[in-house]
Amino acid sequence: MTKFIKTFVFSVVGIFLISSSANAFKLGMAVGGHACCEWMKSQGDVARAIAEKKGWDYFELSNEGDSATSVKNAQLFVQEGVDAVIQFNGEPGTNAAIQQILGAAGIPVVTYDIAEEGMYFVGIDNLGAGIAGGEGLGKLVKEKWNCEPDLVVSAEGAGAGIVNTWRTGGMRTGLGNICPDIPAEKYKSFESNGDAAAGLAPARDLLAANPDAVRIAVVGLNDGGVLALVNAAEQLGRADEVMAWGQDGAFITGDNVNPRLVGSVFYFLEGYAVYAIRDVIDGIAAGNPPPVKWEAGDPASQVKPCPATAAEAQLVPVEAERVKQLLAAPIGTTAYDLFCAN
Repeated sequence: MTKFIKTFVFSVVGIFLISSSANAFKLGMAVGGHACCEWMKSQGDVARAIAEKKGWDYFELSNEGDSATSVKNAQLFVQEGVDAVIQFNGEPGTNAAIQQILGAAGIPVVTYDIAEEGMYFVGIDNLGAGIAGGEGLGKLVKEKWNCEPDLVVSAEGAGAGIVNTWRTGGMRTGLGNICPDIPAEKYKSFESNGDAAAGLAPARDLLAANPDAVRIAVVGLNDGGVLALVNAAEQLGRADEVMAWGQDGAFITGDNVNPRLVGSVFYFLEGYAVYAIRDVIDGIAAGNPPPVKWEAGDPASQVKPCPATAAEAQLVPVEAERVKQLLAAPIGTTAYDLFCAN
């Protein structure tokens, strides 16, 4: 009889645990791909940790920086039965297909930094970040060159659409706010795709087309993009007076920072899940989804930019330590709250 009671109790507990797990809210996360940048992996790590603290199930895939993979992942999320998806998709041409697949299944999507109609947009204040970074660089151009650069080079990322227009264009605006008399013909652009390796060849071509340029100020979509020009200038022996200011803060902390990257605007990319979950996913999980705000100019949640010179950036912990501190903080605390004051 005692054995029967124990068996019955264990069976009931087992059924309860299975039922509880089956009924738990399930969050899907599509990270961008780990090869490019550590922050892409960290975005998943932070989302997973918050989901676990909330008692949710969590299912992660990687888009691997590949269009076909990102669409396949959308189909896998449907098969897995997730209740919502967060994604960073660096191949925005597939966002419409992803939204069609997940939308047909009634699965809401949060997209980081690249807008798509029907998806909740969570991302940086792109125009504000651009202007802040441009003004930061402008102060150095004024101090060191009396607002007389030979070139102002923009590392564009056209695939990001309006994000590139606001972010990279905003940097030109910010620089012009400090140095308004730089002639228009000194402004040049190349396509970097937001990647130091991908942008290297067109950056070299731009420098070759402007052989007399020495004082070169560089702005762009992100840290990786502006470093394409820096690396090209170093290869050509023309980097002595290059000053680049990036966006995103991905390559300006730690011991191995290129000295020509004189500043960046921290987005604290690793911590975007705090915004996405706090301002969007929590409502969905509670059965009270917020209105879909998909436009970058009217986002579901907006990340505050944190401009910093290279010297100021050295006071910010490296990403792994930031993630550690972020996960130790109360849920809802942002990386901006923790680190921008430094």
